[in-house]
Amino acid sequence: MWECPGFVDHHAHVLGTAAGDVPPYDLTDPASIASFHRSLETRGLTPMDVVAPPPAQPDLAGALYRGLRRAAGAGLVQLTEAGVTDWSYVEALRRLRDRGDLPLRVRLLMASGIVDPRAMARLGDELLEVEGVKFYADGWLGPRTCAVSEPFADVDDVGVLFLDAVTLARRAEPFASKGWTIATHAIGDRAIAAVLDAYEYVYGDDCAAAAPRIEHAQVLTEDLVARMAHLGVVACIQPLFAHTDQVTARAALGPARMEWAYRWDLLLQAGVRVIAGSDHPIETLSPVEGLYRLADVVGLDQALALMTDPEAGTTVLTADPHEAEPGDVKVVETRCSGL
Repeated sequence: MWECPGFVDHHAHVLGTAAGDVPPYDLTDPASIASFHRSLETRGLTPMDVVAPPPAQPDLAGALYRGLRRAAGAGLVQLTEAGVTDWSYVEALRRLRDRGDLPLRVRLLMASGIVDPRAMARLGDELLEVEGVKFYADGWLGPRTCAVSEPFADVDDVGVLFLDAVTLARRAEPFASKGWTIATHAIGDRAIAAVLDAYEYVYGDDCAAAAPRIEHAQVLTEDLVARMAHLGVVACIQPLFAHTDQVTARAALGPARMEWAYRWDLLLQAGVRVIAGSDHPIETLSPVEGLYRLADVVGLDQALALMTDPEAGTTVLTADPHEAEPGDVKVVETRCSGL
């Protein structure tokens, strides 16, 4: 047995998946995703604005409990749901907490389409807490809808920018001024630049203290990495993306842009604060798989440091990852702080 600080997933969609929420597009069909993104663009909306309550069911709390149990069984002691689409999820989680049925610590980023800065309130609970608001600046790389500064190598298009810098700043500022964490999906370099501009407008010299997040940050440039480090913006990366996306990314970006894409090592070398999440169900929830993929880029010790938090709890594995092959390392149990 080998014990390490508990694995933490800073970006997942466990609750929506557990509740049976189905997206309005086919995840296996890039054309379907692109069509959805384009339709939102024409209406001046983002994916975090078009939200709905979970599918009707007799026991939402029970469904969420089963999803959280799967997450704990995968080795997690804490997860952040990145874009909660209805307040009924929060009420169901409160019921689980009150009866002692939270299998791990839960943090919530609320979808921008359902929040009101005058009504949002913290729960004040180490096991269950609302942390902030999630915005959405661009699309995805696979369907060629992430916002890039130059056309894709294989498609004469520059993607979709849902929120320019001024619009994002205007929407985020009422929440930022009340101390809520701002997290913004941004994959393409044009979108990342817009988000950094917005954060600079909102926070000024206080940006590092506020630690706003960029979710994914895949298509980078040297200047963007330097700006993220200078401002103190947090990059929430997905360790498996560099492996899963390698074929489509090379086709979309070409060799020159790939030199700076998915470069978690360069973010760290520049002094950017990096955290990790799975983006489940896009990728597996298993932190062990993510650990080994991230270790290929930054080394195993650094990968463990990015994916775990001793304050959140501990995870017990069958073997020391430093001495065992990836397939030989399994989760034995998790012990969450406060549970």
